Formats: sequence, structure tokens, C-alpha cells
Amino acid sequence: MNFILDNIGTITLFLLVFTIVVSWLFRSKEFAIIRGVILTVYSLVFVTIFGTLVSFIPPLIILLLYSLVFIDTLLLIRPKMQPLWVRIVINWPGQWFLGATIIAFPWALWLVFFSNADFLYVPYILGLIGILQNFRISEESVVIDLNDNAQPSQLSRLELAPPPSNNNDTLQIIQLTDPHLGPYMSVARLQHICKNAVDKQPDLILLTGDFLTMESKGSAQALSQSLQPLKDYRGKVFACMGNHDYEAPEIVKTALANNNITLLIDEALVVETRLGPVEVIGFDSHSKDRKPKLSNAIKSLPNKKNVIASIAMLHDPTHLSDLPLASHPIDLYLSGHTHGGLMGLVSLGLKTTVISLFSKSPDHGLWGIDNTKLYVHRGTGHYGFPFRLGVPTEHSVIKVTLKK
Repeated sequence: MNFILDNIGTITLFLLVFTIVVSWLFRSKEFAIIRGVILTVYSLVFVTIFGTLVSFIPPLIILLLYSLVFIDTLLLIRPKMQPLWVRIVINWPGQWFLGATIIAFPWALWLVFFSNADFLYVPYILGLIGILQNFRISEESVVIDLNDNAQPSQLSRLELAPPPSNNNDTLQIIQLTDPHLGPYMSVARLQHICKNAVDKQPDLILLTGDFLTMESKGSAQALSQSLQPLKDYRGKVFACMGNHDYEAPEIVKTALANNNITLLIDEALVVETRLGPVEVIGFDSHSKDRKPKLSNAIKSLPNKKNVIASIAMLHDPTHLSDLPLASHPIDLYLSGHTHGGLMGLVSLGLKTTVISLFSKSPDHGLWGIDNTKLYVHRGTGHYGFPFRLGVPTEHSVIKVTLKK
């Protein structure tokens, strides 16, 4: 034990290099780079704060959690959905320790210049709250009034409308986005979410992309089984592609087709609803040449027929700036991708998130520019950073008051 404690820096460097090399050889270069960056940040912070951690957490417990971080990464070398016992014993505790250690970065920076850092337990308590928040489901009602005359010249945050006097007069949409089947989204959990959506009998169910994670893109049947409750809602369920869906596009397309979900890639359909015909559009997700591709996509859409509303699925809300909005006026865009900003003060009733602190990009909620509205969903699940903190998942019914 003393040998490990005295040589924690050297051991950490060995484990870091070993994990990156094995990931590169047996998974992929891209996977090794992504995980390598995350683990490098984690390792630097961990080694810096280690001496302080052992002053209030038994060394054996610290070393166990520390090991789980690397084991969790090595399990991903073979993409496979893990059973519950692996989640409980390895994934969740390892990812909690990883995420909490990363957000302990300010303490590590302080320790570089000073000999001690108080309240180092704070990021680990916050991390535990974040892990628990991953599983929280709270249903909300989101009201968007297309008659709202706010017309900002730049994309700006708008306020949601008050509850309508009669729900029967609103177009009711359930948006599922970024479910990210994986550590915090099991097949059973996503099935429950999909069933709950169908049980509400909305006019439309719109899936705005990012179905997979590094785990689930190796499980051909998992996504198809997860979306099964949507199968009998044929003709009312539509989807677009997200950026992560192109890591395993055939799995996504097959799962959608198996469940009678219409995938729209730069396409538009007119759908009959109880209130009248609605134009539903799905835009593709692009990592390169976004502006010309999206410009061509919107210009190629057929002229709108006599519809009561035009609703577009656009996975990444920042793509809106690359669309010539006047080419084909659309009443409402629905996006995801941001996971609501992932960390912020939304749980406290405020709108501030990490994204809003450092940029003007849309992170969550309702936004508008000219005559166009954009709603950014906080996400059905999440991916990347191990937990949400102050930004819960979203399970809302979007009620759209149509233009008069």
C-alpha cells in the first residue's frame, strides 16, 4: 500500500499510457484520442489533489474508485450494453469519481500554488448529486405561441407562453432527443419513456437524433428493442439524424424502420393531424460544409401546401445560423444536442448554464429570430460528461398555439 501511495504519479502515468495504447489497438484511434483527453485531465487533477484526498477519505477507497475509472474505459473497448450489476459495481461509481475529480480542477489549481485546499469534498458531493440527477424524470408542459410577435434580429432567448385555456386547441408534440442508449439509459428505461409518450396520445412524436453511445453502437438489437413502443403509433412518429448517429448509421436507420418511424433526411412531409395538415421537416446533421449543404436542403424543399403549421427537426441548434430562413419559412424548429447545457442552475429555476456563461449559443428553452422560433430540448438522456448537474433531463409535452 505504501509503495502505491508513494508512487501514485508514476502508476497513474503507466495506467494512462496503457489504457490509451490498448484503446488505440483494439477499438479505434478516435476512441483512444477522446478517452485519452478525458483521462489525461482526470489524471492531472487526481495526482495534484491526491495528498489532500487521503486526509479525509481512506486510501483504499480512493484507490478502488481510481481503478474503476480505468476499468470503465477498458470495458468500452468492446462496445456492448452492460448488465445492471456492472453499472452498479463499475460504471456509476467510476464515472462519479471521474466527473467529480474533473470538476475539482479549481482545487487542483489552488494546490499548485498553495499547500492546502479546503472543502475538497464539495465537488464529490456535487458529483453524487449529479449522478442521482441522471435518473430524475420530471414531466413538464411547454407552451409555444406562434402568434407571439417578438421578432429579434439576432437569435435571442424568448419566454414561453402561459398555459392555454383549452389544450384541445393546441398542437401537442412530444420530442425525444439525445436518449443516448448506454450507461444511464437502459433498454428498459427507454422503452418506458417511449411508452409514456405514446400513452399521452400526442399529435406528433418527433425524435431529434443522437440515439447511441460508445456502448450501444455495438448492440444491433438494443436500439430497435428500446423504440418498440413507438411501433404502433405509425404515421405520427418522425425522426432526424444526430451527429452521433453517423457513428453507426445503419443501426439507427434499421431500428427506426423496424418500428415504423419515418426518418426524414432533408425531406418534408405533410401529415394530417386532428387540427389539420402539418408540414414536418427533417434536416440532416453535418460536421463539414454545413452552410452550403443546409442551404441546398432548405431550398430543395417543395413549396408548402395549405398547412396549419410547419415544424422542422434540426438536431444541432447552431445549424440554424447556416440556414437561409427566408427560403422556406418554418414556424418552429425543434433541436437537442446541447443536453440543456449539462451543468447550470436550471434546477433552481434560473436559465444560466455553462454554455450561456461562455457563449451566446442556444442551450435550452425557447429562442427566436425574425419570424422563426427555435425550441432547444434539454435531452431525454445525455452523453460525454458522466453526469448532469443542475440541468435535469426533459420529459415535456410541447403545446403549440397555432397562428390565427
